[in-house]
Amino acid sequence: MKLLLQDLGAFYQDCKKQDLGFYIAALYLIFSYLRPQAIFHELEIIPWTQLTIISGMAYIVIKSRLRFQSTHISGIIFFCVVLASSLNSHFRELSMSKLGASYIWLIEMLFFTNLIRNGEQFRLTIILFFLVLFKMSFFGARTWISRGLSFRDWGIAGPSGFFSNSGEFSLLMAILAVMSIAFLMGQNRKPRKIYYLLPATAIMTVIGASSRGGQLALLAGLLFLALTIGKIRLKPILGFGLIIYIIFLVLPDEQKERFATIGKDGTSKSRLLYWEKGFEMMQDHPGLGVGHYAFPHYFTKYYKNLMENDNFLSSRQEVAHNSFIQIGSTLGYTGLLIYLWLHFLCHLQNRKVRKLLKKLNGSSDVNWLYGYSIGLDASLVTYVVGSIFMSVAFYPYIYLMLMFSQISLNITVQESQKIQSGF
Repeated sequence: MKLLLQDLGAFYQDCKKQDLGFYIAALYLIFSYLRPQAIFHELEIIPWTQLTIISGMAYIVIKSRLRFQSTHISGIIFFCVVLASSLNSHFRELSMSKLGASYIWLIEMLFFTNLIRNGEQFRLTIILFFLVLFKMSFFGARTWISRGLSFRDWGIAGPSGFFSNSGEFSLLMAILAVMSIAFLMGQNRKPRKIYYLLPATAIMTVIGASSRGGQLALLAGLLFLALTIGKIRLKPILGFGLIIYIIFLVLPDEQKERFATIGKDGTSKSRLLYWEKGFEMMQDHPGLGVGHYAFPHYFTKYYKNLMENDNFLSSRQEVAHNSFIQIGSTLGYTGLLIYLWLHFLCHLQNRKVRKLLKKLNGSSDVNWLYGYSIGLDASLVTYVVGSIFMSVAFYPYIYLMLMFSQISLNITVQESQKIQSGF
């Protein structure tokens, strides 16, 4: 405990040395993910998250730090497609009212990537991000333990906002698990064992959340890490294999039965139907889709006969339950291609980070970014697998990973230029 307190003290002292831009970025993470305004309702009178974004943009402009990079340009193009789809929507008023779900991520990527300026700030930002999410993972693990590691079909509800649903919450925890493992393994010095509580509680939350999509996503992310981190050595493969085996052992029997009935139960059949009809929407409206966020309303209106003949479907108005079908059906092939590009761009930036660090041959102060970039790729794999079963295209996941990969690349390029110039 004494060593842990020393680490927290050192973290605090390092944070005190940073500039105002770092503090604004830190506040953004706190108000977006920790959400104290939802815990203490007296704080809700002020839109804290929006205030941090406005403050950050103002700070960037005043300091003449604003620059547009590939992540931002891609985000702008994606938003233009969203806007065009909204104007062309079958439910125009609805689509236009949902525009904030896309442009807010563009603004956040722009301000956040311009605020974090060096490796030390980025390291502190990641640690803060982990500390904030540890509150969620600890809550999830404690909830699962308190009910005797048993199965509940409603899973575990996350905090209010994007992660209140069990499925979306489990996907966030799966991403947290693989990202934090890679971060810890990539440090120059061996981390304290207590820090592995973070991925451990995140994994426990995924199991307790009872989401098949989240659990498959976690499995995919862990397998990716096992095959990529440590240059495919036997030790990490055995270690991750043991983790996966333990997960299988503690998985409740009811959850194992849910996997056994994939494709046969009512939930699976309804989702397969949504995917089928979503693909039909893509075929019928290939350019800009049926309209931004219009899938549920279009399905209800034009496939009413299916809903009337099925008690399971008639009881709800559902989304596509697949992010790629969600984008393709509502934004057309145009939007889908750009959406896929955002994923590929994230990987390209992570790969470039590793190439640059290889050239520096371990002489850089930010060599820890090598392992972390693998963790970002593992997080991307985790997200892609999870998003096959969830409509989360306009949730924070992919935009958060784009922010982190862009900052990693910025810092690595900066470090490479500094070393090559002899400074």
